[in-house]
Amino acid sequence: MMIKFSVLFLSVLFLTFTQTTEPPENQFILTEGSILNLYDAFGKDSILTKDFGFSCITKYQGKTILFDAGSNADIFKNNIIKLGIDLKSIDLVVISHGHFDHLNGLDYVLTQNPNVIIYFPYDIFWGAPVPFDATGQENSVKDSLPKHMQYFEGGPTKFFIKQSGRFWKANIEFVKSSKEILPGLNLIATSSAYMGYFSCYPNKSFVEGQFDHPKDECKQTGLPELSLSMKTPKGDVLIVGCSHTGVENIIIETQKFTNAPTDLVYGGFHLLPFDRIQTSKLVDKIKNELKVLRVAPAHCTGHLAFQLLQKEYATNYLYAGLGEKLIY
Repeated sequence: MMIKFSVLFLSVLFLTFTQTTEPPENQFILTEGSILNLYDAFGKDSILTKDFGFSCITKYQGKTILFDAGSNADIFKNNIIKLGIDLKSIDLVVISHGHFDHLNGLDYVLTQNPNVIIYFPYDIFWGAPVPFDATGQENSVKDSLPKHMQYFEGGPTKFFIKQSGRFWKANIEFVKSSKEILPGLNLIATSSAYMGYFSCYPNKSFVEGQFDHPKDECKQTGLPELSLSMKTPKGDVLIVGCSHTGVENIIIETQKFTNAPTDLVYGGFHLLPFDRIQTSKLVDKIKNELKVLRVAPAHCTGHLAFQLLQKEYATNYLYAGLGEKLIY
């Protein structure tokens, strides 16, 4: 009886061990040269939660790279867990720009990997050092005041404000200009001429009531933006977040910086504001003038652009919905 019980106990222990050590059935194995869409509003996978925002993860030269982190930390966490992604294993994070739908999941990322390096556009509204001049008018007045009423007790009045930023104590590097961060891995810094919302884009793009910026009040603000370029034998693989700069302008800047052709553009092309004529012109420019070989549009590209890009690129149009693994 004792022998039978021992055998039964060992069998149960063995089964328990093997079950707990096997990876989840839906675990995504991130392989070299793959990209996985973690956050988006469209996709074939019904298990993942769809939401308007963007995040993807890729592996390049052995480094695991998270690009953007979606709109909602809870949804981002839910998708990450269901896909079996281990955020502790990521080597670096790139945030494309300071809009909510691309960075709110960082709060969850930092609970899992608090020391990971985060590359962020040089945006003073998110923590980049601020050049400031507190001299004011009639500078000589300062000398008539007692020391305790003078800025810095009479010291320099032109300085940089070193902020703590939105993500306090995070390991953030603010990137002002394009740079290579690892061999073949480049951050492409650009700047949008518009406010970054659909209401302030040119040519009939104002959507009544969507945002509180009447068209005649739109100003050029220079929204800073980062894209990620990865060198491959076939050309650069370019990941874009929302392309407020204009996806064509990001491609041009990338080709200028890397001096290489563009094999693939993946991510948000931000063509939602544009009509059929404008979108067709941009699609033609991307394919025939800039010679981009393949496209994998996602996020804010828009239904019209999905259709036109798919028609123009045919088999070189790669589907990149939520939960989709793409091999570049």
